[in-house]
Amino acid sequence: MNFPDFRPLTALTIALFVASGGFSQPESQAIEWDDLKDVRFEPGFDENSETAYELPVFGNSLEKLEGTSISITGYVIPMDINLNYYVVSAYPFAACFFCGSAGPESVIDLQLTKEHHFKNDQKVTFCGELVLNKNSFFELPFALRNAEVCD
Repeated sequence: MNFPDFRPLTALTIALFVASGGFSQPESQAIEWDDLKDVRFEPGFDENSETAYELPVFGNSLEKLEGTSISITGYVIPMDINLNYYVVSAYPFAACFFCGSAGPESVIDLQLTKEHHFKNDQKVTFCGELVLNKNSFFELPFALRNAEVCD
């Protein structure tokens, strides 16, 4: 049995795929810091560590955004540059959550896809998948998974 030679068609398909940009990232929905305010905090207590904490309870608008690709612009705050650990804040360092001047809904943990070297208070727009932290009081309420600098 003779089969047709699909090699020219396959090469054309690959060429068209590459020319079109190949696999594209999902379109990010731009959000503002006010969009993250749909959260309230309930008191909790961890018996093992004897630690009181505030557990986030997210509103419907944030629940709908969880797992989606978003973009947000803010100020970079280096937490541990050796570990490539940064957060993005609605406010510069002098007024951010860690200095006690803002709420925990004003910072997002950046889970970066590659190593970066940001300066403190550098204003950057990040894209990534929004993750809501519903369980661990050791982590920030929000994270950006697969975070990248976006244009």
